[in-house]
Amino acid sequence: MVFFIHMRVLPFFILVWVVVFLMHWLVYVSISEAFLISVPYAYLFLSLLSVSYLVASFLVRKVGGVVSDLIYFGAATWLGTIFIIFSVQLPYAIVHLVTGYSSALISGGLFGLAIALSVYALWSGRSITTREYTLPLKHLKKPLRAVHLTDIHIGTVHQTQFLKQVVEMTNALAPEVVFITGDLFDGSVVIDESILGPLNTIAAPTFFSNGNHEEYEGLGKVRQTLSHLKIELLENRMVVHEVMQVVGVNDRQSLKRGETLGGILDSLALDPTLPTVLLYHTPVEWEAARARGVGLMLSGHTHNGQIYPFTLLVRLAFKYIKGLYEIDGKYLHVSPGTGTWGPPMRLGSRNQITVLNLVPGE
Repeated sequence: MVFFIHMRVLPFFILVWVVVFLMHWLVYVSISEAFLISVPYAYLFLSLLSVSYLVASFLVRKVGGVVSDLIYFGAATWLGTIFIIFSVQLPYAIVHLVTGYSSALISGGLFGLAIALSVYALWSGRSITTREYTLPLKHLKKPLRAVHLTDIHIGTVHQTQFLKQVVEMTNALAPEVVFITGDLFDGSVVIDESILGPLNTIAAPTFFSNGNHEEYEGLGKVRQTLSHLKIELLENRMVVHEVMQVVGVNDRQSLKRGETLGGILDSLALDPTLPTVLLYHTPVEWEAARARGVGLMLSGHTHNGQIYPFTLLVRLAFKYIKGLYEIDGKYLHVSPGTGTWGPPMRLGSRNQITVLNLVPGE
């Protein structure tokens, strides 16, 4: 099974390496020609830099230790930094490649701007914001204050201290219920419930549904780990909490062939007289959820692109990317994520804890 998974993602890793190498190459060409400098064995050096994040991911997973963690953090930060440098340098590089025009002043200024943006993005990747919405739910009998967390990505970068900060901020918001919609685990390190201890201090009932990173980790291992924690895992099932039905469905990557969100919801025989909240990691198939009476669907996954202008590519992949959407009195909330994945950086997006004040609606 492990070999199958590795073979399945191999084309993805190759594609990532090619894209990252091209980013390094374009930045190198622009800067070296502007400043009339060259690096011995440049293409070998660029190739090594391009694969550094993949190598670091292997080290923290298979070797572990403080040194591996530091290498991973450095490689992940560099991955985000080279993307920002590439994005800032790209217009100048296109002009240079088409016309031959070069300017050390312009190239140097753009490089300095990119470094400044990278420093800001690194700071932003560690800070957490809150956002609050009030929305009416049909059939809800009394107001309910909920917190939505997702994509915390506990692993090499975000460890116990970050999770403790998330929990403390969540408790300070005084929720009556907490929903976590997947990717609690980062996948960069082997799951260890000891770093998840702060979750047991959440001062409200907490429900969790699996994301795609739980699938990568192995749903059995996730199930075993969460069994030691005071949060309730919902795998394609429904529970009645207070005055509502809470449904958790595994991420679409975990569904068996032929399974659909709509089919799973049909199998649960939902009570149409009760409000229904659906926890579903990826913001897709909202139409199927609405058709089956789901009043509120909670998702994450997109990270709002995490680092601009990657946001623009994410918008091409997903119709719903962040924030609160409403159609016919039914709602979808897509969180930009509470943590980060890959580069520990945010540019044009923020880590977020969301408060949802649910009130009775007609």
